[in-house]
Amino acid sequence: MVDAKQRNMGTSDTADNLLINRIQKAPDIPNLVVEQILRLIATGALRPGDKLPSELEMTRRFGISRISLREAMKLLEAKGFIESQGRKGKFVRSLVDDAVQSPISGLLAADHQKIWELLEVRRFLDAQAAALAAERATEYQVKRLVDFVRNAERMGIENIIDRRESGKLYAEFYSELAEATNNTIFEHLVKSISNILQGALPYSREKLKGLKDTSQRIYTHHKKLVEAIQRRDPEAARRAVLEHIDYIERSLKKVLR
Repeated sequence: MVDAKQRNMGTSDTADNLLINRIQKAPDIPNLVVEQILRLIATGALRPGDKLPSELEMTRRFGISRISLREAMKLLEAKGFIESQGRKGKFVRSLVDDAVQSPISGLLAADHQKIWELLEVRRFLDAQAAALAAERATEYQVKRLVDFVRNAERMGIENIIDRRESGKLYAEFYSELAEATNNTIFEHLVKSISNILQGALPYSREKLKGLKDTSQRIYTHHKKLVEAIQRRDPEAARRAVLEHIDYIERSLKKVLR
């Protein structure tokens, strides 16, 4: 697997680290480019949300014309592996964004009771992600998770549930946790749930705001989780996630009764 230090595809350092092979003259250059990009996605060198190198950089590295590169990019977009964000460039898509996120987000919007089903799914995915991260996370990935806890402390532990930006921080934490599994397929699955989770957070946050010590409890759960990962203790990491999800479920049921 590629170290998490190489995640930001917008930087020249990371682009330099991509293993791109020059393509010799061949009858089907665009498909050869597609094969290389898919291999980079499959190995984790390119992750969901990563920006591809610029068109100029890729034509130079592949040793091909812009026409061939653009044809390859069209094929990748058509297959759903990348998306264009206009002048920002082209980015790797989550492989399950449209297939999972859209209909489930719609369900949550139409029926808030579906939050229990989301929590049920998180018990499987987030708990397993925590256990895998404890076993496999690189030191850099562990540091990233520690940074999220420190960001929460800077935000003010007692105010976490009241701050709008805490929802984004929360979803990003679980996205980073998924990456720390160093399992590319699992990462795509968990990141799709993290995106759905971010859409469900405003409703949950609003309901939990009135409960005493909610911010402190949420902070403590995640601090315990990160400490378990630092100790390389998969079972403790799994328990920390389950403790957190059980608390969220109990608390929501209490306020919705």
